[in-house]
Amino acid sequence: MVKCWLEKKGLARLGKELGLPLHRTDTNYLVHCALGQLFDDHAPKPFSVDETPASNGRHGNEDERFVRVLGYTGADSDALHDTARDYASPTVYKLCDWRGDRFGSTEMPDQLPEELRLRFELRACPVVRKSSAGEGENRAGKPRTWHAGQELDAFLAEAWTSERDDELDRETVYRQWLTRQFDQRGGATVEPDDISMERFSIERMTRRSHGDNGEADRPVHTVKKPDVTLTG
Repeated sequence: MVKCWLEKKGLARLGKELGLPLHRTDTNYLVHCALGQLFDDHAPKPFSVDETPASNGRHGNEDERFVRVLGYTGADSDALHDTARDYASPTVYKLCDWRGDRFGSTEMPDQLPEELRLRFELRACPVVRKSSAGEGENRAGKPRTWHAGQELDAFLAEAWTSERDDELDRETVYRQWLTRQFDQRGGATVEPDDISMERFSIERMTRRSHGDNGEADRPVHTVKKPDVTLTG
């Protein structure tokens, strides 16, 4: 696990350099871009962003200029720093606060004891990818269609194809979605009733299309996706 602090203004500068519309680009995506520019193939993923870290540490109110990032990667802090120093541009390199306790890593165990109970907090985008084109209707009875390969909000995907009199709520659907993620990925199990939805919003997210072109050459598009915090 790696911890680093990234300067907010530096993230904005990077976004402008990459041609991103900053008024439509969320901090998480800017951090994603920065980690890739800094650490290349060693970029931590998944990662978690704390935009309002406590300011009562040794660096005081200076912390407000940064976001704190925790993430997982196969490289330790020395290897990450060497990669950034040798390959990142000077502007990108200055994004990260390399001082002492502001940047570091902790080796995680390869295995955890069976039956060990752990708590988790997960910020997720619960979507499903439709394998084929189809149609359904929303709660108001209006038709809705989707094409093969399209990503849909897991709740809408369920609501558009369920019986009209079914009682559906987002928390239940997202619990089921997360349970499937645990089942598919392995390593741990979770009971749906132990999962709680702490926060939900629909966010406009700016992303670049996938492709073989360089990052700056790929077109930017904005999508609406669910942004959810789940705990258990």
